[in-house]
Amino acid sequence: MITEPTLSGASASTTNAREADDRYAQRHTLQIAVCLRTLLGRRDFLTVEFGDMQIVTQLLDVDSGRAHFVFDFGSTAKDNRALVDADELTFRSQPSGIRTHFVTGGAVVVTFEGRPAFEVPFPAVLHYVQRREFHRVDTPMFDPFVASGLDGAGAAFRLELQDLSLGGVALRMRDARFEALAARTVWNDVRLQMGGLGAVPVDLEVVAPRQIVTPTGEHRTVLGCRFIHLKANAERVLQRAITLLETRRKEHTARD
Repeated sequence: MITEPTLSGASASTTNAREADDRYAQRHTLQIAVCLRTLLGRRDFLTVEFGDMQIVTQLLDVDSGRAHFVFDFGSTAKDNRALVDADELTFRSQPSGIRTHFVTGGAVVVTFEGRPAFEVPFPAVLHYVQRREFHRVDTPMFDPFVASGLDGAGAAFRLELQDLSLGGVALRMRDARFEALAARTVWNDVRLQMGGLGAVPVDLEVVAPRQIVTPTGEHRTVLGCRFIHLKANAERVLQRAITLLETRRKEHTARD
């Protein structure tokens, strides 16, 4: 009797990750349309990869009847010309820790509301992972936590944290220079100052830049960022801060 070999190490991890992703795979046209309309309604940013190039875009329209969707041009004419010549496009988005990933065929140029845009057919499969790997907590509005460091041009920044997890942070700002910041931008040696709870140095990768409108009508940029190779001592400080914030939240909820 020949027994099947057991998987171990990286092979087992890869198989488990694939099986987990399959649980979130949308294959029906209407299911895919719902996921795309969610991205459209929230005006989430997506990264479109083709060859060794990419653009950051937003959905403009979803046509479930024709099973097509329209997305915006990139920021440079060179990238847009290259995208039209691509036979396959890979879309990725991870707003607030909800990961969307799908692959389509090539795009055609159309006109949408008087401006040029791209149109592609729905993907055969869309992965919409409605889970978070790490528990997130909102950070204080008063005496806010801050991230400070240098951007790619060497200019200093000081940004407020919107939320915090062991996987990353969301940074909110009014600074116009970050409105068009591309996903996958990396900031090294960023200092997270968490009020009186401590400070840690981290490396951040921007994974989900997006625009929001506050209840008062203000336009803000929010950068969803992940930690790169978080060190053990930094993780311990972050875990203490997250635990304390969650405890305070529960106490406040109980009083209400």
